[in-house]
Amino acid sequence: MERVISILANVLVKYDYPIAIITLTSDAVEYEIDDRINILHMSNSYNGGMFARINIIKQLYYSLKKIKPVVVIGFGEVFNPVSIITAKMNNLKVFISDRSNPLKKHRKRDEIARKLFYPLADGMIAQTELSKKKISDRRLNNNILILPNPLMEFKNFDIRPNKKAIITVGRLIPSKNQKELIDIFNEINMNDWKLYIVGDGPLKKEITHYISSLHLDGKVILVGKTDNIEKWLGKGSIFAFVSLSEGFPNALNEAMAFPLASIAYDCPAGVRDLIEDKYNGLLIPLGNHTEYRKKLKELMDSEDLRKKLMQNSITNRVKYDKNIISRKLLNFITE
Repeated sequence: MERVISILANVLVKYDYPIAIITLTSDAVEYEIDDRINILHMSNSYNGGMFARINIIKQLYYSLKKIKPVVVIGFGEVFNPVSIITAKMNNLKVFISDRSNPLKKHRKRDEIARKLFYPLADGMIAQTELSKKKISDRRLNNNILILPNPLMEFKNFDIRPNKKAIITVGRLIPSKNQKELIDIFNEINMNDWKLYIVGDGPLKKEITHYISSLHLDGKVILVGKTDNIEKWLGKGSIFAFVSLSEGFPNALNEAMAFPLASIAYDCPAGVRDLIEDKYNGLLIPLGNHTEYRKKLKELMDSEDLRKKLMQNSITNRVKYDKNIISRKLLNFITE
C-alpha cells in the first residue's frame, strides 16, 4: 500500500498538482518521495484501541481543515471509514481504496464501519475484477474504478533464460508460504539450481533453521530486505510465487515485467489478472502442491519455455506503467 501511494504521488505531483501524504499510524518513510510532496504524520504510537482511533479522527479532521484539499483518497480497509468521516465533516470530495484480499474477513467493528460509511464515499478504487464484484455484491459503493497497482521503473531490459536460479520476493510471514516453496525446491532436487528468498519478517529465524534442517545451506539463500530489487531479480530466470492471499501482488507483477518466467498459485486475488496460463506464466490451482512441483520442474528443465514466458510477460511494463495508471486515477477523481 505504502509503495503504491509513493509511486502515484510522485507521478501526480509532476502534473503540478499539490500533493500531501498523511500517515496515520507511523512516521517511518521507507520510499523515495518527491521533495514537492508534503508529508504529515498523525501518530507514531497507534495501539489499535478505540481512543487511539478517535484521536486520529480528531487530528485528521483538523489537518484536512488546514490543508483544504480538492480531493481526499483513503487507502486501507481499517482507516477508510475515518477518511470518509473526516472528509465529509470538511465537505470534501473523498475516494477510497481497499488494498487486501477481497475475500478476507475483517473484525466485526470494521465490517460495520465499512457498511455504514463506504456508500458515502464519492467513489471506490478496486485493484481487481474480483474486488469490484465483491464491492458491488455487498452494495458498498456504486462508483467503482478497477485500478491495478503501478509498476516501478526498471533501468534494465535483459532476457536471460539460461540463469539457473529461482527468485521469490515477499515478507517472511505465513501467508507468503515460503516454507512450501522450499519443500518443493527440495523435492525437485536439481543440484545445479539455487533458490533466492528476498524479504524479511517475523519468520526469518524459523525459515533459517528450516533451511539448515533440510541441509540446503548454500542452495536456498535468505537475502533479507533490499533496496535494490532489480539486482536480485537479475540473478535468476524463474520467479516462483506461492502466496496464499493477496490484494494485488506487486512482487509478481514486477517479476513478470522484469522479465522472469513466472509460476504462481491462483490465490485470491490479482494473480489471475496478471497471468494467462501457459502464455505469460504458469497458473497453478491454489494448494495443489504436486502440480506446482511438476510445472516448476518443467520450467527448470526447459530454457525454451522460460524464454517464451519472459518474452510474453514483459508487456506488463506497458500495461501497468505508472504514468498510465496515474492518469486513470486522475481522470476518475476529477471527472
